[in-house]
Amino acid sequence: MKKLFRKKEGFTLIELLIVVAIIGIIAGIAIPNFLGARSKARVTRAFADMRAIADALEMYYVDNTTYPAEPDPQGDPIPGLSPTYMTSQPNDPFSGAVYRYYTNATTTAWLVVSNGPDGSADVTPEAADFANEVSGQLGGPNGATGTHYGSDAWSDGTPGSTGDLGRGGP
Repeated sequence: MKKLFRKKEGFTLIELLIVVAIIGIIAGIAIPNFLGARSKARVTRAFADMRAIADALEMYYVDNTTYPAEPDPQGDPIPGLSPTYMTSQPNDPFSGAVYRYYTNATTTAWLVVSNGPDGSADVTPEAADFANEVSGQLGGPNGATGTHYGSDAWSDGTPGSTGDLGRGGP
């Protein structure tokens, strides 16, 4: 008698299909948000790294009354900063290489540049002519944009945007 009223165990095919559909919808919403958060984290890291480099450059200037000369084209770190002013120089989170560093002919102003979300170098040494110098953040959600440092190639920091991120000084 107990066997007649006993419920069969397990899920029906309809129940399983509904659960799989719900998981698919949630994944479709979550994955693009995750990718955007990852890019925003890289932008934030790049600006934090450039701020640390800026502080080291200013300490270098206090001791030497000039900023370091530009490194050689092989992408070496900024000469003279490590290990006295920084233990090590960070790498650009978008390219994996060191941040690009430019200075004017009299080494009285400097520019540190990241490749930005598109991963390509948009600001060149020729574009960094220091005609419209800006002290502070270039590009990103809170930074200066436009033709500062002779380039309009500053990224707004959003995922997939073109342009570079930078920090100028003094």
